Amino acid sequence: MFEPLSLFVGSIHVRFHVGDVILILLEQGIPVLLEQVSRRFPKKITKRIEVEDKISGLPDDLLVQILLLVPTKDAVATMILSKRWRYIWTMVPKLDYLNDGIHKVGFLDFLFGDRDSYQRWFLRFIDESLRVHKAPVLEKLAIGLGPRCPVDVNVDVGKWIEKAVNRKVREIEFILRWSAEHTSLPKILYTCDTLVFLSLSEKILVDVPSLACLPSLEDLELHSVVYKDEDSLARLLSSCPNLNYLSVERRDLQDNVKLFNIKAPLLESLSYDYVELRSHNEGNIGGGTLVIDCPALKEISIADYSGDSCFVENNPHLDKAFISGFCNPDDKFVACLSSVIDLELVLNFATFAWFNTVNFYQLLECKIKIVDEVDWLEPLMFLLQNSPNLKVLSIYKTFIRNAEELPLSWNQPSSVPECLATHLEIFEWNEYGGRNEEKELVRYIFANSNFLKRAGFSLKSTSKNKKKMIELESMSRISSSSQLIFSTQLEYLCVLYEKK
Repeated sequence: MFEPLSLFVGSIHVRFHVGDVILILLEQGIPVLLEQVSRRFPKKITKRIEVEDKISGLPDDLLVQILLLVPTKDAVATMILSKRWRYIWTMVPKLDYLNDGIHKVGFLDFLFGDRDSYQRWFLRFIDESLRVHKAPVLEKLAIGLGPRCPVDVNVDVGKWIEKAVNRKVREIEFILRWSAEHTSLPKILYTCDTLVFLSLSEKILVDVPSLACLPSLEDLELHSVVYKDEDSLARLLSSCPNLNYLSVERRDLQDNVKLFNIKAPLLESLSYDYVELRSHNEGNIGGGTLVIDCPALKEISIADYSGDSCFVENNPHLDKAFISGFCNPDDKFVACLSSVIDLELVLNFATFAWFNTVNFYQLLECKIKIVDEVDWLEPLMFLLQNSPNLKVLSIYKTFIRNAEELPLSWNQPSSVPECLATHLEIFEWNEYGGRNEEKELVRYIFANSNFLKRAGFSLKSTSKNKKKMIELESMSRISSSSQLIFSTQLEYLCVLYEKK
């Protein structure tokens, strides 16, 4: 069905897919398109297709399910196959216009002359195909417009959203990266009672009306958008009583929010990423506040480099946490970490203080990321002392310039951490350096981990690292059944502990 067609354009022989044919011809109108394409197929080929084509005899519902398995442009392209296929694609309940064609080269560049022309045509393709689409219920609408998308084309992106809402849409993903100003979406979006998933990204102005109501929304993504004001953010979150997952990305821009208040009573998973493009050593950062008021929260991921303050209310019982950045959390936030089962931390001077003050009594799996020049061995031992049930310890060490010159200190603890003596089963180290202090840490863990099952080390494949492997193999392990595994691949080998 989707084998490449061969057409002659002038004296140039060009090969391209059926989906590209339909994209080129659609703007001429469906009746004209069908007439032109039918002329291009010799009668002999048409007869062969009629004999061998058994798919066309299937019921419409089954054909729609088949078209759900291919990209939208290829689903639309099936209209040229025969009259039987002419309107099947219009009943497909999912439309995906994420603009993966923005970097296309070859035939489309040749045909349109430049990519800007292709972008103009892409907008018309979305507009026209949505106009003739007839499915009574639209399960998903995904639209992505890139930075080269022209802003002077006579299309109304708001009407696309309105059409989806009127079709009882369940999922909307809208990415707008064009060069124009931020765009407000129609108010009807914020009163869609069927919407379950909403993702808004980039040049979108979130302007939420006072009567907003999204009773079915469970997953919400707000990535690098701008808010009309703090009230719009508050109204959006309060309009989602069943919100379960929230992903927020903020960048070094004015998004009109100083107090970012996340209040969602049923929220279980939160991802918050705030990257300040200026260096945290330059000053002039911070001054904002993040408030998390989500009593049902179970999983949290925060990568906050803004220097803002962070407050937690209603003491959620966290199971899983990823923490990175230079935010300033309050004592309640730090206390919430005591309940986590799975913890991933990027080490810095701020997080060091937690190791000596928080009792991670439920922690089973811990991954430590070392991305800065810090003396981390002693804080790690504090963490082990305060994590009596730890079963998996992973050290992920990224490249640090002049790392060999970095001073490290190793002081053997006066007492063996309980987790080593009774629970630790997996110990893994990515980018193991083999410095004397690091060797002492490994030697200590090997000598005291009675139940160790596997120790894995990832090193770059060099002759120097082969010597490090021999040194590790020579170290005595108290657990006679433990395995020592080496990886010279760049990808970090990490087998997560399966919690029972």
